[in-house]
Amino acid sequence: MRTNLSSQISLNRVSTRYYKPENTIERSVLTRFEKIPTNIYETVDEGVSCIADEIIRKVQERQRDGKFCTIAAGTGASLRPLFAELVRRHKEEGVSFRNVVVFNLYEYYPLTEPNNSSFNQLNELFLKQVDIDPQNVFTLNGTIPQEGVIDHCHLYEQRIKTYGGVDIAVMGIGREGNIGMNEPGSAATSQTRLILIDATSRSEAAHNLGVDNLPPCSITMGIGSIMEARKVFLLAWGEEKADIIKKAVE
Repeated sequence: MRTNLSSQISLNRVSTRYYKPENTIERSVLTRFEKIPTNIYETVDEGVSCIADEIIRKVQERQRDGKFCTIAAGTGASLRPLFAELVRRHKEEGVSFRNVVVFNLYEYYPLTEPNNSSFNQLNELFLKQVDIDPQNVFTLNGTIPQEGVIDHCHLYEQRIKTYGGVDIAVMGIGREGNIGMNEPGSAATSQTRLILIDATSRSEAAHNLGVDNLPPCSITMGIGSIMEARKVFLLAWGEEKADIIKKAVE
C-alpha cells in the first residue's frame, strides 16, 4: 500500500482508505508512528456523532446498573460541537443525563470576573440545557485564597475518588499542546494543582471565551488525574490543529 498521498489528492479530498483503513495490515502501515489510538473523520458532525454515541452508551449502561456515570469535562472551541450534539440528543431524542456526575476539568485563577470562568462556559454550553442534577456538578474554585489552594486540590481529588473515579474525560488540545491547562512538560503523574498558563494558551482560551484577558494561572486536573479516567476523548478539528495533533500522537 502506497502512503504517499500526492497523487491521491483531488482538490481538498483524500480517499477514506487513507484514514479509515480497510484491514489490519493497512492500519498497521498507516498508524505505525502513532502512540495514541486516533480516529479521523471527514466532518466535525460525523466525529461528534460517534463520540456522543460512546458517551451516551456509557451513561445508559450505568443507568441500567443504577450507578452514576462520572465525567470530567473541559471547555473550549473543540468541545462546542459535542456539547451541542449531546444537548440535541437530550431535547429531541429524550436522552437523559440524570445519573451523570460532572467534574469541571479546570478553572482560571485568581478569578475576579464571572465572564472569565471556565465553569460558567461549561454551564451555558451544556449543564443548564440537560437534566443533570446541580448537586452532582463539581468545580474548582478560582476565588479561593492562595494559601488554601493545595488543600482545595487535595479535596477535589478525594471527591473524585468518592465517586469511584472518572468514567469519561473529554477535552480539547491547545495549539501549544496543553491538555486541560497542563502545559507541555507537565509530569505524567501530576495531580490537580495550580499552574502558570503559557501566553499562547492564555490568548487562545481568552479568544474561546470571548474576553480580552484571562488570569495568569489555572487550577487544573493533572495529567495523572486525567489518565486515571477509564476513557479519555481528546478532540481537535481542522487544519489549524493538525500539526499539534501529529506531535501529540507520534
